[in-house]
Amino acid sequence: MRVKAGPGPVPGLPLLALLLLLGSSACAVRSAAERLYPGLAKYAGQEIKTVRFQNTGVFSPDTLGQMVQTRPSECAFLGLPICLPFGNIGRRKQTLDPATVADDVERLRLFYRIGGFFEAQIQPVVDPAPGDPDDVRVTFDVVPGDSVVLDSLRLTGLDTVLDAAVALKRLPLQPGRRFNLGAFAASADTLGAMMTGRGHAFARVLRNYSVDTVTSRAMAELAAIPGPIVRIDTILVVGVDHLTQMGARRQLTFHRGDLLLGNKLVESQRNLYSLEIVQIATVSVAPDSLQRTPLDSSTATVIARVVEAPEHQVEAAVGWGRIDCFRTDGNWVDRSFGRGARRLAVNGALSKLGVGQGLGGNVCPAFRNDTLSNRLDYRFEAELTQPYFLSPRNHLSVSAYAERQSEPTVFQRTDRGGSFSVTHLLTSREFLTLSLNAEQGQTLASPVLFCSALLSCESAAIDLATRYRWLNRLSTSFSLDRTDVPVNPSRGFNIRSTVDWAAGWLRSSSRFTRWTGEIDRYDRIGSGTVLATALRAGTFFQTGALSPESNFLPPEERFYAGGQNTVRGYDRNQLGPGVWFQQVGADTARRDTTFVPTGGRTMGLINLELRTPSPILRERLSLAWFVDAGAVGSSQLSVLGGWRATPGVGIRAGTPVGPFRLDIAFNPYPSNEGALYQATGSELVRVSPLFRPAPPSFLGRLHFTLAVGQAF
Repeated sequence: MRVKAGPGPVPGLPLLALLLLLGSSACAVRSAAERLYPGLAKYAGQEIKTVRFQNTGVFSPDTLGQMVQTRPSECAFLGLPICLPFGNIGRRKQTLDPATVADDVERLRLFYRIGGFFEAQIQPVVDPAPGDPDDVRVTFDVVPGDSVVLDSLRLTGLDTVLDAAVALKRLPLQPGRRFNLGAFAASADTLGAMMTGRGHAFARVLRNYSVDTVTSRAMAELAAIPGPIVRIDTILVVGVDHLTQMGARRQLTFHRGDLLLGNKLVESQRNLYSLEIVQIATVSVAPDSLQRTPLDSSTATVIARVVEAPEHQVEAAVGWGRIDCFRTDGNWVDRSFGRGARRLAVNGALSKLGVGQGLGGNVCPAFRNDTLSNRLDYRFEAELTQPYFLSPRNHLSVSAYAERQSEPTVFQRTDRGGSFSVTHLLTSREFLTLSLNAEQGQTLASPVLFCSALLSCESAAIDLATRYRWLNRLSTSFSLDRTDVPVNPSRGFNIRSTVDWAAGWLRSSSRFTRWTGEIDRYDRIGSGTVLATALRAGTFFQTGALSPESNFLPPEERFYAGGQNTVRGYDRNQLGPGVWFQQVGADTARRDTTFVPTGGRTMGLINLELRTPSPILRERLSLAWFVDAGAVGSSQLSVLGGWRATPGVGIRAGTPVGPFRLDIAFNPYPSNEGALYQATGSELVRVSPLFRPAPPSFLGRLHFTLAVGQAF
């Protein structure tokens, strides 16, 4: 039997149907918004000046502001809260959409429900902005209602795995508290992590709860399904070439026959991803098609997938500078030197190209009359890093370098040395580093320069400073980071400590033992307010002397304080002991006096800073109220005197690379006191054992700091 075909499809009909469906959906959304909130329609399309939240209860307006899509117009140019004049450059205009407002109401209602307020009501109110009837302000009026309290939390299915009473105490959600659904879900995840941490890799947790909205009480249950203990029967590694199978397996923190633990998979993936030769890395349970025993739930195959980056990287640059003249630099990196993810980096730089007579005359104007530093400046460095040293938690680095630096008619510094270090990962963001550093250096300069720039004014110290000296040391460093975010933390703490030992058996010309330590703490206080505290200290343990008579401590190894990251009421390195220096020129009536810090053997710093939201542009700007205190001296840390404290205020603006800050600090103290030296030409004379210039004016006591990033 023949069947007669009907008419063919009309061209474009599916597309037309789709457009009609989307149009009807949009109309339905708009219709729902107009039906629920009929007063919003007449303001549609008008510019939003402000968005406010009233009666928010336990949640801050800033938190609710992140939940909604209805936003006020704002200025944002290159990450700064500014608009350029004569146009709308940098201005983000936001207009009212009733459908978006209706969606925001549902988001806020769901947010309050998750937070334990099951009967919360939100009413949007839109009215003309004061002073500009063409613009509007939006207010979300919240009626939180009573919070639901959890009466009981029951744990089942843990008889053979965990003690239910002990496990209950470790959960984020506890009976007697507000029934937060987010904390309830987190408790299920925590309970699951406890079981997977004991080898039950495929454990599951079922959630169940009931709420009585009349009495605002709730009961909840977490039902655990542990499953069997799972062990790894096979490890597969795919996608490796330069890394090699052995190099990849060295980064894994588990072996065949070990328990299948989720944290071990995550740690192994992090180890692989930290290698420069690795572009993408995943470590997970293999799919069923790759399982060695797919029907055995007590064993599992783990697969590590790797996508490698290019093995070699080469960069080069040339340029010209007013001081450096013609310069060039380049670096070559082998991300898998000798295979296995060893990293070899070779860097080189040459500057002052054109000095001397090789090009038919000195083409560097800054060095034409310089007889001290009329040779090329350079820096060459090679560093080899082994990512696996006895354990994937250890990194071994070996480096060597040679360099010459100079300033025209001022000084020339030559250094050569190297280092050997091992870094051990203790836990996440907790490191212990042991290193051996050796360096031989020499500085050539006039006596005037040693006093004014290199901080050595005594003739005996100058003689020592012009010799080649070895500075060899053993160092150990500890670092622990427990902050929430690295760039601008709001809670947590940092701990850092370093001990340097320059010993005679290391053939070091200077011998000393130095300790430095730092503790930074951040506490959130209220809505958007953070109290930041920093304690820093350092001392030499009865070793190293400031005078050149015995065991001279080079100026670059001493402690200094003052500046944008220590005590902001002082200029850089200006807090502490020092001398005054005058350069006497042809005009003997005019003598510029400069304070030259000489550093100390002990240092202490205390910083307190309260960071609060700005009353305007709260999302972009914040304020800082701080007090910095510090002291530098030659005594022991326990008897350190001469403390100075300077208060100040600052403003912070958020940028993509961190907060841009302007700080203004006030220094109430008189000028520093010290010996006075005068220099005429290359002759240096001590003219007074004690000198203090006139006190500065009020404006001279204000110190301004512009920087990117928080002070600590």
